[in-house]
Amino acid sequence: MRKTQHIKLFSHNDLDGFGAPCLFYALAPYMFRGVEFDLTTCSAGNLDRELEHWFKEPDILRYTDVYIMDMTPDSDYSFKLLEQKFANHWLIFDHHESEAELRSGYSKNCILPLDENVTPSAVSLVWDFMTRQPNFALVPKQKQKELAELVEMIRAYDTWDFQNDKNMSYEERKAADELNQLFWFFPLSKSKSFVDSVFASGWEKYRIEHELLISTLEGRRQRYLDKHLKNVETFEIEGHGFGVVYASDYKSEIAHELLKKYDVDAALVIDSHSVSLRSNGRLDVAKFAEDYFRGGGHADSAGGRLEVEPIKAAEQAVIESVKQRAKLNEEVASQNEDETSSLGDSLDPEMAAKLASLFGNDGK
Repeated sequence: MRKTQHIKLFSHNDLDGFGAPCLFYALAPYMFRGVEFDLTTCSAGNLDRELEHWFKEPDILRYTDVYIMDMTPDSDYSFKLLEQKFANHWLIFDHHESEAELRSGYSKNCILPLDENVTPSAVSLVWDFMTRQPNFALVPKQKQKELAELVEMIRAYDTWDFQNDKNMSYEERKAADELNQLFWFFPLSKSKSFVDSVFASGWEKYRIEHELLISTLEGRRQRYLDKHLKNVETFEIEGHGFGVVYASDYKSEIAHELLKKYDVDAALVIDSHSVSLRSNGRLDVAKFAEDYFRGGGHADSAGGRLEVEPIKAAEQAVIESVKQRAKLNEEVASQNEDETSSLGDSLDPEMAAKLASLFGNDGK
């Protein structure tokens, strides 16, 4: 009986982050028979913590390989543990420029794109890796075509080439945009099953079956963008202009529209705990995110974490405003009362008697 091989997967939790490991699952019937994958996804900045926890688990010895996608460890200690526990059996499929220097020390374990003229994403790096394997020929041609199309859609959106690449057709841009909208429609707990289902059916079939949902989401997005772009605040720092807006959905789209509507160098879209940054090329937002938000990414697209929680800060501001208004109301009421009583106290008895007689109050 053949022994089952176990491979551990770590990845980010956006579309590219799920697309990369889901490629392994999609190709498993053809290229990884007898292999079981175990996936852990996490948000930006939390990979080292997940690795530290996993390294301490008692069943770690059952894993033969570790693949990390769309993320790079921030600590050299994590790299050393990977080397110590898995020797040459660990790989990183990451494309973020802010971590390139960290990866350079372990280049033999970091997958590079086949075509240096195409900006890679995690899912395209996994695809390049797969196509170089001898048993890739076992994958049916039609399946290769469907997966290649989806890989390019995810790559184009993640790198923002679907907006910036002038050679990309309208149909290709639209498909990349629609796939990303569908991904964010589902809750995080359903993200993997969504990507798995698209990879299983292919984009053309999936789109036909969900055309009404896609149309509905497009209308919802436009209303959301119109509403939130009315609340943009601008500021300057270090000679650069910024536009900032609070939004929990459609962050990339809002940032892109913000950059078109306002004369700023970068857009910051914040939610309850993170910030998404986009640039028009006049500012390296990866460096800015690293300096100010403990984040990173690409020169034109990056993200980070907020040290302040905007919702809690806003709630506290409202509470303080109400308290100040209550205090002001008390002071005004007290002042009015003092003014009323002081008027009566300032009249001499003779004048008070005349006023009382004038208003019909003779004391009886």
